[in-house]
Amino acid sequence: MTDQIDLHVHTLKSDGSDTPTAVVEKAARLGLRAIAITDHDTFSGIDEATEAGERLGVEVVPGVELSTVHDGEHVHLLAYYADRECPALLELMELAVRERVQRNEKMVNRLHDAGYPIDMDEMRAEYPGQIMLGRPHVAAILMKKGVVPDIRTGVVELMGKGRPFYVERYHIPLTDYIRAVRKAGGLPVVAHLYQYRYTEPRRRAMVAAAAEAGCVGLEGMYSTYTPAQQRSVFEMARAHGLICTGGSDYHGTRKPHISLGTGMGDLHVPYAFLETLKARRDALQSES
Repeated sequence: MTDQIDLHVHTLKSDGSDTPTAVVEKAARLGLRAIAITDHDTFSGIDEATEAGERLGVEVVPGVELSTVHDGEHVHLLAYYADRECPALLELMELAVRERVQRNEKMVNRLHDAGYPIDMDEMRAEYPGQIMLGRPHVAAILMKKGVVPDIRTGVVELMGKGRPFYVERYHIPLTDYIRAVRKAGGLPVVAHLYQYRYTEPRRRAMVAAAAEAGCVGLEGMYSTYTPAQQRSVFEMARAHGLICTGGSDYHGTRKPHISLGTGMGDLHVPYAFLETLKARRDALQSES
């Protein structure tokens, strides 16, 4: 086992391709000491992953990735160690799930009406029992039928913002979700800061607003950060007394260029990051 961890991992419980067990098995083979399961808007993969982790000696951190909006831009919030039964948090997550289902139906119906070989009955049959479906799942069906060459093309060219079959979705305000995560005893961390289309002043204003609302950290190491971007995130964290986490944003075959643990090949998140995260959790618990 190495000192390496990955605090941003998806499974097929949302838009990844691997089962929770398979992700943990892969982490064990790679020698990762810990991973966080951070599926979109659902906790449903955590128990399975935890059981596999106990069997294989991989520490599994319970998490979730929440879709929010701030200053007109979609922002993702990672939440670690939250109480999965907290009403304040569950109410927002259930709203997000209902909205996601409605959005999927609108997108698929528009594609079907335009002559594309897909409908909601096929979606349900292809992904039985899965609630957390989205554009990658739609694109995967179209790729299988030869309509698009890969999932990314389907998502971006057909269903990306400004494209023919894009459907806007409602996002819960970033600060509302941060406060709900804190009520649940969790640790909210803003994910991948340089995936958002902010100018640098607006990005820094978003971080300031998040810190004011109770955010505890920023994703300081990430697969696609440049060295300059990583330095900038660490500087913003220091300026607001925030900690830094790190993760690959692994999705399995949904994002084949991103590997578990190592991202695009040069990511190395040390276990010390998780120790800092747990220390912040313990400090907040002692204050409450």
